[in-house]
Amino acid sequence: MMVRPGVSSEGWGLRQRSATVAGFAGAKPMTLDVWHHPDVMRLLGEIENLARQPEVDDFFWLRAAATENKAPSDADGLNLFEAAKAPDGVGDLAVGEMPAGQSNAGKVFRIANIVLQGGGVLGLAHAGFVTGLEQAGVRFVGIAGASAGAIMAMGMAAVRGDDLLSPTHKKVVEIVGAMPMATFIDGPYRTRRLIKQILLKRYSYLPSSWSGWLGAFRQILHTRGLNSGNAFEDWLRSVLAERGLRTVNDLFDRLRNIAEQLNKAIKNAKQKTQGEKTPLSSLEEVTLGGRDLLQIMAACTPIGVKFQFPDDIKYLSAQTGANSPAALVRASMSIPFFFEPAVFTVNKGEKWEKFIEEKFDNLADASKQRELSHIDEVAFLDGGIFSNLPVDAFSTILLNVPTIAVPLMNTAPAKPYRRRARLSSLADDISVVAFMVRNQRDRDAIETLERRKELFEKRQTSPGSERYSMPPSFPFRLAAINVKDSNWLNFVMDEKDMMDLFVMGLERARDFLEKDLKGKNKNG
Repeated sequence: MMVRPGVSSEGWGLRQRSATVAGFAGAKPMTLDVWHHPDVMRLLGEIENLARQPEVDDFFWLRAAATENKAPSDADGLNLFEAAKAPDGVGDLAVGEMPAGQSNAGKVFRIANIVLQGGGVLGLAHAGFVTGLEQAGVRFVGIAGASAGAIMAMGMAAVRGDDLLSPTHKKVVEIVGAMPMATFIDGPYRTRRLIKQILLKRYSYLPSSWSGWLGAFRQILHTRGLNSGNAFEDWLRSVLAERGLRTVNDLFDRLRNIAEQLNKAIKNAKQKTQGEKTPLSSLEEVTLGGRDLLQIMAACTPIGVKFQFPDDIKYLSAQTGANSPAALVRASMSIPFFFEPAVFTVNKGEKWEKFIEEKFDNLADASKQRELSHIDEVAFLDGGIFSNLPVDAFSTILLNVPTIAVPLMNTAPAKPYRRRARLSSLADDISVVAFMVRNQRDRDAIETLERRKELFEKRQTSPGSERYSMPPSFPFRLAAINVKDSNWLNFVMDEKDMMDLFVMGLERARDFLEKDLKGKNKNG
């Protein structure tokens, strides 16, 4: 169960409703109309043309279609096959815009996984990238993300419902385009004022501003965060509830339904290709009720390990399943010092003790393990601390399904190192250290993938029957979006900046099809 600091769980519901009314009553939501923007219309047209190029199918080798006379959400409604071996009776590849109200019947889709990096408000670029790939007929079966990537991941899982082939981009863009970001700065008045001054670069260190800085310092000491994070969670709770996700258990039901459809399709595909060594024969059925099809990362303190939601809520209080899935995203979005940590009670007993034993065997002595096994609460910080780009999210499930990892690359110039630091340069040093720590694990994982790629290429060129069960190309790509010098904490972003980020993501989707998959740019 999630516990708000300083508030009993019984009294929290009233406070939650009051916070929602207070937080949004005066907020003017954005209305980001991307679909009539000339750059967006041009890029979507280019993507439609590129998506029909045969080279794209070397990477997107896995296809899916609705079974004849059945909806994809039915247990028997999904048909899987390879791009080069379309069965009789299937329709054309679903490239371009689907007319309103038209079903997916007769359409063929490319199937892939997607991994979305954290990056604060820069996650708007993810929406542009997903829009571009879905325009190219891609649907994402596995979705993973941390921090801002977790918002996008949960949004995609919410709007697609029980239908794997349902497009998500229009509804997700509608969600992020109306996100009242300024209201997420929900700390005390002086703290809110100071944060907005900093974001607008209007702050000073003159004596007249000392009270604001002192108040912010006291706020961090008292709650460990400048903002409660309640406004963000309340907003996301209402968004998910409108799409039928009121509890984590609702989310589990949806993931289980998609897993059942997927497993049935994998089983049927293997039966049809029995005896053949094809990429389809390497696919294994999804376990855990499909919980691994959505992966949201968070850093758990004081034990110092990564949690992978929603599956890892089994280690938290049994009542956590009755919470909104927004609580899991809130945990992943707990930017240190900006938001208060998200606090949960643990599932005390044998399951928690076994979890501690597995995580700390040979790393902590028996007394330390006993201490950790008896704690009552844990707090979660930003998932980007341990895994900002979880590139290995689907390394043990959906093997050989094409996976695209989408980092957010900032090109702001690095500031030179100063031997004698002022207060501002000291803050820069702390930021650089945090950046190095959160990215090193992702670099290690990417290096592991590079070694896997080398092995893959050796197996492709070596004699023997094993290579015939491999995809045409290594099923992993990095597609970094250059967000230039955008500020990842700019919660007072205007519509022009939001549109620019969306177009950056859409341009990267175009380049991914044109360059990455057609050999003009070696990337991944």
